Amino acid sequence: MSQGSLIYLINLTIGAILSSMLLQYWRRAGRDSALWFWMLAAWTMTAADLLFALRPQLPYWVGRFFPTLLITVGHAMLLLGAERTAGRSRHARRVAVLVAVHAVALAGFLALGMSSWRTVTNGVVWGGLSVGAFAMLRGAEPALRRTMAIPAYVFLAHGLFHAWRITSAIGIALGPAGATAAASSEWVQLLGDVEASFFMVALFVSVLLAHLELRNQALERALADVHELSGLLPLCAWCRKVRNDDGFWQQIESYLSTRSEVQFTHGICEECAREHLGAGDTAPPTPS
Repeated sequence: MSQGSLIYLINLTIGAILSSMLLQYWRRAGRDSALWFWMLAAWTMTAADLLFALRPQLPYWVGRFFPTLLITVGHAMLLLGAERTAGRSRHARRVAVLVAVHAVALAGFLALGMSSWRTVTNGVVWGGLSVGAFAMLRGAEPALRRTMAIPAYVFLAHGLFHAWRITSAIGIALGPAGATAAASSEWVQLLGDVEASFFMVALFVSVLLAHLELRNQALERALADVHELSGLLPLCAWCRKVRNDDGFWQQIESYLSTRSEVQFTHGICEECAREHLGAGDTAPPTPS
């Protein structure tokens, strides 16, 4: 087994474990839409590693085109996951166009045999999507930005690595061809495969931890609301207003609405309908 195939098998194992963890957490988290994109990205990249590992047994075009394109799709899913997590405007159509353009470019480079410029294009696309995901997470509201800080900086580090990879690939493409250039290209590819392992572990583990922290914060807020609504409420015996913490009297509906997610709508009971409206035994329908 070649060194590259061994690395792909390691990446495949890591990806399968992380993808399974994200799938399980996504199910338990109420099938959250943002977490769906993170989970889908993990499975897409795992499928790409499977194709990379099987590359020696696949036809040349299949082994060179599809796993690389799957990595692009995985990065696109990561950007959409960061976008949904940050609550930013959606760019799914633009991302889809970028993936389609990259697919055309990959086919062209394979037809022309331009492997170095193919590496440059991959780095530009993958690094650009990673920097875009970093910008999405850093542009979130302050509390969410602090929680998602580690995944954001993992994206930034991944983008910077691709900047180095682009520079190295350009140097190889513009330099003289020969055994030295081939060896350098092989080393750049090997470092990229190793970096992909660290990237997947750092990103998906930090995403899981960040989502757990977000859920914990939501539970703490709910518990605080329960504590605030527990105990004795000073209630006026005549007008039924509630005295708040500042000593002012509020309508009970206003008091509860500002301290919980309770929403009120008004109707009329049968007794009040008979007393005030002269209605029969059946009260009027409750307004929507």
